[in-house]
Amino acid sequence: MRDATLGGDLIDSSHVAVRDLNANPRLLVAVGMALVLFLPRLGLAQDGRGGSLEGRVTDSIYARPLVGARVVAVGVDSGVAARGFATTDSKGQYRIDSLPAGRYAVGFESPLLDSLEIALSPRQVVVTPGRTATVDLALPPAAKLRDALCPGVSFPPQTGVILGHVVSAETEGSLPGVTIAMSWQELGFDKAKLRPVNGERTVSTVTDDAGWYRVCGVPTGGWLTMQLQHGGRTGPVLRTLVDDTLGLAVRHLSFSPTSSRAAGDSVSSSAAGVDATLLSGTAKLTGVVLGPEGAPVTQAEVRVVGTIASGRTDAQGSYSLSSLPAGTQMLVVRRVGYAVAEAYVELREGATTRSDVRLTRIVSLDSMRVVATRERYPEFSRNRKYAIFGRFFGPDEIHQQRVSYASDIIEKLPGFRIEGTGIQAKVVSGRGVTSVFGECPLRIVLNGAPIDGASVNDVPVAEIGAIEAYRAGDFGPPEYDRGCGAILIWTKR
Repeated sequence: MRDATLGGDLIDSSHVAVRDLNANPRLLVAVGMALVLFLPRLGLAQDGRGGSLEGRVTDSIYARPLVGARVVAVGVDSGVAARGFATTDSKGQYRIDSLPAGRYAVGFESPLLDSLEIALSPRQVVVTPGRTATVDLALPPAAKLRDALCPGVSFPPQTGVILGHVVSAETEGSLPGVTIAMSWQELGFDKAKLRPVNGERTVSTVTDDAGWYRVCGVPTGGWLTMQLQHGGRTGPVLRTLVDDTLGLAVRHLSFSPTSSRAAGDSVSSSAAGVDATLLSGTAKLTGVVLGPEGAPVTQAEVRVVGTIASGRTDAQGSYSLSSLPAGTQMLVVRRVGYAVAEAYVELREGATTRSDVRLTRIVSLDSMRVVATRERYPEFSRNRKYAIFGRFFGPDEIHQQRVSYASDIIEKLPGFRIEGTGIQAKVVSGRGVTSVFGECPLRIVLNGAPIDGASVNDVPVAEIGAIEAYRAGDFGPPEYDRGCGAILIWTKR
């Protein structure tokens, strides 16, 4: 069995255990650290004096000290029934004093390992009277965690794994047989045609008998949409990111049949401009919105996506939303000058949930002098040079907008109208144009590939390099514009 060096220690790869979600769904691996209670006994003379234990805990994933970890030492000899606890400081260091002499099992508790249901075997150490023993501990690297979760699966660059547990919002019990549908945009390059290509990738999985799901090979660093489907009902569309460095994400979810839509129902706007299918219920949500320094943020827009509830924070940064549906929902907070904050909230019928949000400011970098340039978006530059109509936003113009969604740029332009918010936002013609076939939808084009039915906000603003906006009748690029208008988005390269 091959060993791996972690923070100066050898941790045998056989000591990383994970519950088999497919082969044995009823098997639950102990959460957090696994304390070995049946080790060979070692008789040590007890002279009344205690010893000490110290060391350092390392976050091998990010190559930094693991701050705030709870280290536990448990005596495992027949004559030693002692326990010691300590919390790591800002340098990841800990110290446990006054331990009776004997053999101990030493490990640490980690919320990450708890969520993944992975258990690390503790280290063994002998504490002798009047002396200090040293035991360094570490989180396994991300690759080892992914391998434990997806045995035998190879992970190409920028791919990872997402997993979680699904429960009923009414009973809190596990929900087997729930379908989790996922989709994302895949970007590539056609070497034959020398142009970028784009396509939507969709996958689905079903929760096991214990309500767990797992999908290996999902993209990292980009938006991934998820939706629960169960018993002929569908939950809200949720958006998430799989961290690029870690390569895995834990997303526990809940589902409420009474607070979901019938399969096949779509979110559409009525003639009065009010969405007839927005969900409601008896759940409530309260909290406080704070800035980077902890000061309350006033007049921040707070809403739960796909529901009738929205509001703004008061002078103390507090907000309160009612008439909300149960289950996992997406809370969105927006304020000019701050990046949009999104958070999962778990709502229950007749209950009040609290969710505090901290916003980060949109940083404006100092100006710099450019001494040489190379065209990064040749298609965009060509269209901008020769087009008679259309509005064009290059990297500098997008940066000057200081917005969180692409729709925030488009809605300022005449001839366009935005319906919906966030990832559900769609751009429609503000000119009331129709074609001989009836409805005349405006097209979203991503890196030269039309994506019918896509949202203009599918790509985060931070990843957008240039935008072209053509109104209905503007005669945009004929390969994209069918007379109804088009939005061309070019991602950063």
